[in-house]
Amino acid sequence: MKMSFLNVLKLSIGSLLLLPSLLSVLAFVIHLLFEENMLIHFVDDRGIWTGGVDYDNDGGGGGYMSALPVYFGLMALAGVFLIGKIEKD
Repeated sequence: MKMSFLNVLKLSIGSLLLLPSLLSVLAFVIHLLFEENMLIHFVDDRGIWTGGVDYDNDGGGGGYMSALPVYFGLMALAGVFLIGKIEKD
């Protein structure tokens, strides 16, 4: 079965969009299951992914977080959509 160029392009782009979210889920599961001194060490306790706004140094400010999980989710949805639209010959 020979795939058309458009189907190969959809599969390639869809896989590239899906790969970062799959790798991040795998890294998260590895981080949950194993000790912190593994090869993968997240920096969540150093304030890089989350932070806080301190009003008048009393700790009353709000916090914020990275939008990266939202972007990974949207990329994964776009990748699944592209892979699902491959026409069967």
